[in-house]
Amino acid sequence: MSADTVYKHFYRTMRLSASELSDGGGPFGFDVTTALEFDFLIERYQCDAIIETGSNMGDTTEYLARTYPHLNIVTCDVMDKYVDIVRRRVGFMPHTYVEKVDSPELIAKFKDEFRCPLYYLDAHWYEDWPLERELALIDNGVVCVDDFNIGHPRFGYDKYGEIECGPQMLSRFIDKIPHYYTNNPEAQHELPCLQTGRRGGKAYFAIGQRDHMKHHRYFRRHETPRPSG
Repeated sequence: MSADTVYKHFYRTMRLSASELSDGGGPFGFDVTTALEFDFLIERYQCDAIIETGSNMGDTTEYLARTYPHLNIVTCDVMDKYVDIVRRRVGFMPHTYVEKVDSPELIAKFKDEFRCPLYYLDAHWYEDWPLERELALIDNGVVCVDDFNIGHPRFGYDKYGEIECGPQMLSRFIDKIPHYYTNNPEAQHELPCLQTGRRGGKAYFAIGQRDHMKHHRYFRRHETPRPSG
């Protein structure tokens, strides 16, 4: 996929989530650099599906469905209103699957259906944070954890109670995630980011796949910390 194709689909996607999300909505929180990072991963790993956890109103879902018609696009939400909206946006496309289920249930249902899925873990179920359950289920593919602490003031991250969405969370899975990558704030992307508000940090890693991120400017490598205690 070329940067021109990413650009065309990214900026033509309606931002229905503008009033719902802290970043103002849009595909990937209106951060086109994430779209370029995903495009690299999809091409290099030859992904055959994208599994998104937490669709909200479907801004990212619609972007992915229109940009990658050759891939299976799987998404979910637990709110009826969001599921209904996303089905209206993408349900007519035969390569999309929109489910009303908890995200770990979605992963359990689809994880063995594809050779190399790309997981976009962005589920926020109010007081429930399913990330740990999601990661426990994934044993093959490429993973992006959204709203991850990359240690840069320009990029926000999530925190649930005393648990931070950051490196220590990944330490619980060090056996299958010995190292990970974050988005590189200093990288030169083919398109400039027009998001002037909140940007979310990203953690990327491959499980059961070769490491194709090692030498690319988009990513910074980190060793997963040992579990504390």
